Amino acid sequence: MKEKNEMADHEHELVNQNRIRSTDGNVVFSRKNIIASIFLLLANCILIPGIWKFLYFNVVDMSSLIFQLKMPLAGADTSNFHTLFLWMFFGGFGALAIEWLALYIWKKRYQKKHREDDPNGEPFVVRHRVPFSALLMIATMAVVMIWLRFPQYVIRQCTNSTFYEERYVDPEQATITAPEKKRNLIYIYVESMEVSFADKEHGGISSKNMIPELTDLAEEGITFSSTNTKELNGATQISGTTYTMGSLIAQTSGVPAILPIGQNGMDFENYKEFMPGLYAIGEVLRDNGYQLMYMIGSSIEFSGCDIYLKTHGDYSVRDYLYYLSNGTLPQGYKVWWGYEDEKLFEFAKKEIMKISASEQPFCFSMMTMDTHFMDGYKCRLCGEEYDNQYSNVIACSSKQIGHFIEWLKQMPFYENTTVVIVGDHPTMDSDYISRLNGYRDDYLRLSYLTVLNSAIPYTLNKTRKFTQMDMYPTTLAAMGFDVEGDKLGIGVNLFKDQPTALEELGYDGLKEQLEMHSKFYDKYLLYRHKP
Repeated sequence: MKEKNEMADHEHELVNQNRIRSTDGNVVFSRKNIIASIFLLLANCILIPGIWKFLYFNVVDMSSLIFQLKMPLAGADTSNFHTLFLWMFFGGFGALAIEWLALYIWKKRYQKKHREDDPNGEPFVVRHRVPFSALLMIATMAVVMIWLRFPQYVIRQCTNSTFYEERYVDPEQATITAPEKKRNLIYIYVESMEVSFADKEHGGISSKNMIPELTDLAEEGITFSSTNTKELNGATQISGTTYTMGSLIAQTSGVPAILPIGQNGMDFENYKEFMPGLYAIGEVLRDNGYQLMYMIGSSIEFSGCDIYLKTHGDYSVRDYLYYLSNGTLPQGYKVWWGYEDEKLFEFAKKEIMKISASEQPFCFSMMTMDTHFMDGYKCRLCGEEYDNQYSNVIACSSKQIGHFIEWLKQMPFYENTTVVIVGDHPTMDSDYISRLNGYRDDYLRLSYLTVLNSAIPYTLNKTRKFTQMDMYPTTLAAMGFDVEGDKLGIGVNLFKDQPTALEELGYDGLKEQLEMHSKFYDKYLLYRHKP
């Protein structure tokens, strides 16, 4: 009994000292080790998302990332984020084990080297492991922030700009005149489609053209290129347009989607309007008697798209939930983000036939999803021509769009219909592009673009440099609308010989202006209606 009491007292003493020793007397579990482990684990969990963002979201700038993080994620395919969490969990603890193993080996070697004068000593870093692990965490955070260019973004957001006061053209106040015979519009947003996927002859970086159908359509249509080049042209991605929702806003309203740091004037639980100060192309067409419809293979709620379309044109929506609720899709059916592009094009044909039967002109917009990173969705139509899934999905998307356009051309309404095919943004799979490009960094990636069956020709015979924001007045011009001054938002009509903001300021200059804080943007576009 006495021995048991003595043993209990000894264990109690160890607990009070917050130390548990192994049989050889080395401290295994102590307050210092716990605190150091927490700091090291935090450092690992900060570094891993930084690496993940570099590999898979490198094309997304900080302003777009902040905006996206504040948007609702309802309807999104969150498998990539699940992958990140797994990376952080297993990678964080795995790296922690390796770090502690390294410290243990270092300590043992030190004790072996100094076994005569300091047999139980510890190296300086091991002895002061708590402050050193804290410094490592702070240093890791600083490196990742610099890597993400967050300090530059913060500095710019703390600097006021008069860019919008000087350049913004209010579409609601502009004189926009519809043609006597109004043309229909079919606007196809192609997820992650970029010029890079073409071969080098056509301005891409692929050894073999993965998008021959889209290349043929670009040669047939208008890409705002010089007539003496075979190279495809497209939109340069700029701050606030490098992800799907930002691109949609830019193309339809002529401004990027950028939220100021620390603010969010939209309550995503109860809000009923999205950037209410804008007057987008949907409102222009609605006010000119157009039927508006938007189709997507996922839930329209993602990133607040439903409220944006409601606010700016009151589109009829045909999304995944719509076809699930009306029985078109089997109960419980879901692949990828909702339903695959094969079904999207089937449904689109039926909806277009319905709205084209009316005497009203129509605007039908649709968004493909199969080419979303990572690796895309491989449907039954995809071939095995390439040695990786993403390339096969990209090629399949090109084929499906080509077949869809061929179907459109057979329709009686096509003669009076302008078709715009545009990539919403370059793919976010930076590692895929790096491997495709041989890890070069001197190639300018452009989103795919072509305008088919335009009401007016492109006669400038020069290759334009432009962003998604220029598509707003350009699309109206391609439909035969006359826009006084040829500017809407901060976009420019590409058919006209006046410089875009990108051509005038250059990439770095425009990016800097867009990322600076604008009181005008906040007050009149983002948060409330204009007075």
